[in-house]
Amino acid sequence: MATSLASQLAKIAAGSNNSLDLKAQKKAHSQSLIFEPQIAATQDLDTLYQICLEGFQELCQLDKRFLGFARTIFSEQSKREERQQMTPTQNGELDRVLENFLGLVGGRLLLKPALKAMEWLVRRFRSVTDMFLLSILPRQVPLAFRFLHPYIESLANPPRHAIVHTATHNQALFSALSQYVLKVCRAGHHHRSLLSFWATTATEAVAGMLDQSSSGRREAQSQKQEDILLRVLPVLNEGLTMRKVPDLRVGCYMILTVLASKIHLTDDVLTAMMEAVASNWSYDTTHAGLICLSVLAEQRKTFALPRKVCKAIMLLDKVDDDLVTLNEQYKVNKLALGLTLGIVETLSQDQNTYRLTCVRSILESNIMEDPYISLAIKGIILAAEKIETIGVDSFDVQGHLADLILRLSDSDTVGHIIQHTIKDTQIDIKQLEMKLQAVIRPTRDSESEDVKSGDPNLKEALPEPVKEDFETYSSRIPTRTAYEISFLSHSVSYVFESLAHAFLLATSSPAYLKAFSNFSVLRRSLAMTEPLFLSFHIRLWCGRYPAATRAAAVDAATEYFRENLVSTDVQILLPYVIVALSDQSAKVRQATVQLVLAISTIYSKINGNESSRKDIPILGFDDIYGEGNETKAVSWLSTEEAAKFIEELLLANLEEYLQDASHIGHILAEALSGTSRSRSSKIPKNDLKASIRASFLRFLSSHVINTPLYSVKISLLSILNGAGKVGIISRTKSLLPLLELYESQEENYIREACEKEQIDESLFMAHLVRIVSPTDRDGLRVLQRIVVSENRLTPILLRSAASQRIADIWSSIKPDQQLSLAMALLDLVTKVGSNPIEEHVQIEVTETLGKVKLSSGILNYFLETSPALSTDLQEKPLSSKRRRTSHGHVGMGAKHDRQTKVDDLRRLTITLELIDSSVEKVDPKLLKGLFQVLANIQRLKNGLGTEMSYLQTLVLSSLLALVEQSRTSPHGKLDPSKVRADLLVDCLRTTASPQVQNSALLVLSSLATFVPEVIIHSVMPIFTFIGATVLRQNDDYSVHVINKTIDSIIPPLVDSLRKQKGGPLAGASEILLSFVATFEHIPSHRSMGLFHSLVDKLGPEEFLFALLGMLMHKYSAKGIINDFAVVLTSQYSVLTQLHTIKKYLGLIADLLSPKPTISEQLLGVGSDWVPETTALNLLSLPSEILATRQLVDSVGKTLSKQGAEATTLRDIYSRLIEQTLLLVNEVKTNEKCKYLNIGSKEKIQHFLTMQHWVLSALLALPSLEEFIRSIVPLLEQPGLDIRHQVLKSLEHRIMGERARDKVAQQTCLSLLPRLISIIETSPDLMLKHTAVSCTDRIIEKFGKKDTQQVVIAAGFVSGDHCLGAPNPKLRIMALLCLATSVEVLGESIVTVIPQALPKCLDYLKASIVQTPVDISLHNAACSLINSLLTYLPWMITGQHLDRVLETLYESASKNRGSEWEQNRIRVLGLVAKRIESHECFSALGRTWERAVTWGPKAVDEHLGVLQQAIERHPKSVIVMHSQLLLSVFLEIFNLRTIKLKPRTDDGYTDNEVDQIERTVNDIFIKMIYKLNDTSFRPLFIKILEWATASLPMKDKESRLYRQTTWYNFLHDFFETLKVNHQPTSLIEAHES
Repeated sequence: MATSLASQLAKIAAGSNNSLDLKAQKKAHSQSLIFEPQIAATQDLDTLYQICLEGFQELCQLDKRFLGFARTIFSEQSKREERQQMTPTQNGELDRVLENFLGLVGGRLLLKPALKAMEWLVRRFRSVTDMFLLSILPRQVPLAFRFLHPYIESLANPPRHAIVHTATHNQALFSALSQYVLKVCRAGHHHRSLLSFWATTATEAVAGMLDQSSSGRREAQSQKQEDILLRVLPVLNEGLTMRKVPDLRVGCYMILTVLASKIHLTDDVLTAMMEAVASNWSYDTTHAGLICLSVLAEQRKTFALPRKVCKAIMLLDKVDDDLVTLNEQYKVNKLALGLTLGIVETLSQDQNTYRLTCVRSILESNIMEDPYISLAIKGIILAAEKIETIGVDSFDVQGHLADLILRLSDSDTVGHIIQHTIKDTQIDIKQLEMKLQAVIRPTRDSESEDVKSGDPNLKEALPEPVKEDFETYSSRIPTRTAYEISFLSHSVSYVFESLAHAFLLATSSPAYLKAFSNFSVLRRSLAMTEPLFLSFHIRLWCGRYPAATRAAAVDAATEYFRENLVSTDVQILLPYVIVALSDQSAKVRQATVQLVLAISTIYSKINGNESSRKDIPILGFDDIYGEGNETKAVSWLSTEEAAKFIEELLLANLEEYLQDASHIGHILAEALSGTSRSRSSKIPKNDLKASIRASFLRFLSSHVINTPLYSVKISLLSILNGAGKVGIISRTKSLLPLLELYESQEENYIREACEKEQIDESLFMAHLVRIVSPTDRDGLRVLQRIVVSENRLTPILLRSAASQRIADIWSSIKPDQQLSLAMALLDLVTKVGSNPIEEHVQIEVTETLGKVKLSSGILNYFLETSPALSTDLQEKPLSSKRRRTSHGHVGMGAKHDRQTKVDDLRRLTITLELIDSSVEKVDPKLLKGLFQVLANIQRLKNGLGTEMSYLQTLVLSSLLALVEQSRTSPHGKLDPSKVRADLLVDCLRTTASPQVQNSALLVLSSLATFVPEVIIHSVMPIFTFIGATVLRQNDDYSVHVINKTIDSIIPPLVDSLRKQKGGPLAGASEILLSFVATFEHIPSHRSMGLFHSLVDKLGPEEFLFALLGMLMHKYSAKGIINDFAVVLTSQYSVLTQLHTIKKYLGLIADLLSPKPTISEQLLGVGSDWVPETTALNLLSLPSEILATRQLVDSVGKTLSKQGAEATTLRDIYSRLIEQTLLLVNEVKTNEKCKYLNIGSKEKIQHFLTMQHWVLSALLALPSLEEFIRSIVPLLEQPGLDIRHQVLKSLEHRIMGERARDKVAQQTCLSLLPRLISIIETSPDLMLKHTAVSCTDRIIEKFGKKDTQQVVIAAGFVSGDHCLGAPNPKLRIMALLCLATSVEVLGESIVTVIPQALPKCLDYLKASIVQTPVDISLHNAACSLINSLLTYLPWMITGQHLDRVLETLYESASKNRGSEWEQNRIRVLGLVAKRIESHECFSALGRTWERAVTWGPKAVDEHLGVLQQAIERHPKSVIVMHSQLLLSVFLEIFNLRTIKLKPRTDDGYTDNEVDQIERTVNDIFIKMIYKLNDTSFRPLFIKILEWATASLPMKDKESRLYRQTTWYNFLHDFFETLKVNHQPTSLIEAHES
């Protein structure tokens, strides 16, 4: 049992890290998020910190909230913090900081800077917590959760359904994910990807949980569902409280919808859910909230919505439209019904009439089914019944409810439902009508027919309640008015509303209408002398009353004319008859047609009496609109003109008016304009004279201006605004006073009037401004005055409408008027708004300027009149004396001056925005002005020392559009004299804004296409700037800018450089240097395409080598350029690549020459530095390019075609070899390389080695046949030290060739004599070694095809020049080559073995005895012996076999690793298997004593050989050699006597001897089982005699040892036979 101390120590060890376990630390350090483990393991902490800090700093630029972490986990101190050395409290604080960072960075994990920052958390703080895993869950699901094990091996993201399935069944994952989301949202670090992932996953998971809970008994289902609710509702409760996280709330709505749809919830729970949904919702969540509420409402049993929910919905704008939209996909019956009931219930408290409009819209939009509509109507009626008093306060509610019910009754969609609902409900209609002061019961057509027929019993047949209602109410109406003459007067009428309500009650019965007409207050009898009677009915049929009421009013007027003889001109009715004929109700239009017929009868009678025609009075001539100026301003028609109007315009088209409400408008507009009539018109063209049409226009316009009814104004304006000019009179001239009237009218007055008549104020203003036509200068001036008005009384809606009207008619306005308007509008938007209204107007005017098509002349004028900006925009401090004497006046002046300059700057900004958004930028005239403005901006920017990037961007984008559109412009080419390339370059140099930089570059690129001669002089500053700024950007737009710049500027630049004396390379070096200097700052995924494009435009034949040289010169020491350069070069043709390498090597040669030329231009070689390092750096690239598989394949394909390209390729290839060899010789002889002559042999050797690599790669390019042919001359030049590399290349080439390639066979075998010659003559041991290696490869690959030649080569290898050489490495290679030869040739190599085998055994012995042992030589010798035993075992016999065994026994005593032992065991095993039995057994007997001498290991391997030999051979062989084997075993059995007598310190131990004897006994028993009785008996007798009688009796100790061995054997033998006899009965047992 462990002690207490041991337990404590074990516990401490389990929780601690061993600081001395370097392997474990390295493994932990290699765990990386973005690097491979091999790379991560090599990174130190400082390097890692710099990488991660760079990413963190980029994150800070994206979001300032990251800056706080710069003082904690990304500080310099963080490199020295160790978690193991921190207290639990400190670790807890660190975890909280890490969690905050993870929550904030989670939304940016797709960005590379975020991954770099996360790398610091993983590598430095071992941050692999749940928070870390959950933060990356939305994008890359971590491989640490248990359910992800199936996906770990493939390193693939698991499918989404796997996550949902796990969240459904794993409560821990669902809870962890939900709590993480809430925690991130509380910290304000949420992002859309996280919330959308959680919302969808959690919703599907909850749905899956609920589906699982639906099985089993009902009690079990309820319990499961309750558990789910307890798990989910707390998350939803907290999520719904976060108003500022709309996506989280939407996710909660989704889950609530699933809960309500999947399980049965009580109304209390649903109510709580609905209140939670509606509380704290925002504009972004209302739509999703309404969807959730609709689903929850459908699950409730009660129809009424909770008060809080209803109140929240009523606060939404246009909720009726939202419900209509929702109804397309969801059921909203109960939600709409509940909202309707809630609005009606709270109407008396809120007094909001808009909500009743919402109720009407909901009921008429068919979003509810009929039963629900019926319930809603019942609710409205019941709410009306609850009104108890008719006081001042409740009258408004009554009126609105009555109006709602009446309008719904007239509705085509729900009217029939209302009728049925009233009929089916038990409602006291009498009391309801009294309270609402309206008739809401359905009218009966039969009653109307009875009235018309004059049924005398009608009065008795009428319902008594209605009769009493009308009579009761009419008794309260006064019998006369005080001063009223016309109900169309602009003064307030105190009796009209009462009369109108009485008329509404009277419409239920013709009898009541008759009684109403006779009211004394209306003075029906004086209807033709004063307009009171007719004006009342006019106001009714033009007002917002039910259609039946309007029609009844028209009928009342018609009835009057039919019953009375009229001799008065009633043209006052004509404007209002037009309004009635345009009524949307067919019933009203039908009644109006009858009125027109009645009026026409009057005028026909008047026209018939010519004598009294001139003296006919006009009704209302003095008082129709009151006794003020309004009546006097009316322009009246003559009686003949009025009759003409009725006859030509009204009577001729009555049928069309009856069918189409808009027809009257078309007819009047065409008639007034004098244009052709529509086909349906019965009036011929040009029937009305211009004077008559002018009279009509003045007549109608005067009534529009002076009528107090806004509905009439709108109806008539909609008609008149469609008319054109009538003679010399235009509709604008006629109606302009109306517009001027409302220009100074108080907005509240207009709003109240529109609300009273239930008219949209903005609609009225829109009709009002349409008075102005685009050709009327006075009208345009009025519009301009309205828009720019400084009069605060001008209605804001009128100003907005005027601004919109200008935009609508802009294209038709004359150019001079356009300029005037544009300047006025620009002046308006330039000033800073003094109040919210002004700011609103300025915004609308700005939008207007943006919508209209400004001509080039206007834009150019804007530029020309733009103020010259001053740098003095800041208030300068006054001197002390000025401060004492100014008394503030100077300060106010300075303030005013500063405001003026701010206004100027604002004006310029708006002007540039207009130019930027205008479609007309093709006029070259703008070019000069734009450059001038750009110069002013640059001057202002430099003076203030601040960025003005927005203005610069506007100017540059306009310039770019102008230049681009000039390609197809009819205005011609750009004027080079107006192009200011210096300004564009100055923008590049002085700005820090990427937008300005990109825009300036694009402009320069476009200008380079049109005026290259202007841009070419500024090329160098452009590319210097590109290298310093734009190339470092990582966005797609910057890449587009760079590509555009390269494509446009480089070609003309190269053409220009070709004309210069120095050639294009010298001039282009500065451009290349700009790109090269920024290479390491260019995003890695952008660099390849960028440099490829650059080289393409420059020309790869001339410039690719220069670019490679400059890149290698600058970056080769950093190890980041070689791979890039190789890939870049590989994108070009094979000829281009070889040509580039040739020039590249020439650049290196020029660098090493005494007077460098081109290298000095490209690399900056000077007298103050030594370029040998540069030469070495540059030389590392060609070998890598030449070694690419793509280039090798391309060379092979090109050479196989045998065309002109192949010829060119061979020529370049031969020159490359010559150039390379020449460079090698020059360096070796050191004749021209002045820089390498510094006494550093190591550098020279390094340079030569790299040159050999280049040559080797170069020689490996062609096929093997051509390669061998090309190296033969090189191998014949003993003075070149490159033969070693040539042969190494040959060796590698042979390894990759196919053995069946006959051409390769013949070529390689023909090379063997040359290799033998090198082995024989070369003093270079490394070259000899490589030659032998090549010989080995050739024999192995192709040796069987020419055995004679291989035998010769093998014989030479076994000779003194190779195998007999003193160099150990050469001996080893020779042994391996001979082993390969034995395998390939078999018996054909017999003549070589006598010479090779003794040397092999000598080397095997030498490898063991020398100090230290030579493992490689030992293994090589074993390899040759192994081959001989496998293929020529009969060659190793007698003495050679004894030497092999004895040497291997000695090798067993000096074991030096697994390979050493495996080679030895393999040879011993082949001895047992391949050597002839007699020879093998004899050799084992002869070498037993040597094996015993070398210890138990050697004895064990000796016995192993013996056992394998006995097991391998059949019984016949064992029986034949039984006596030989007995002698061997007797020698072995004598081990105990030999090694234990006498006992010595270095002798065998008893245990070792016992173990050996047990092994021997097992082997001997196996041999016995292969013997027959005849052979076994004598063997047994001999061994018995050996144990008992072969030694003298005096030698008791030896006899004892032998008998011990004998009895041990008998014991083991009997154990195998399962016999318990004594040794004396052994023979009997055997016989039986």
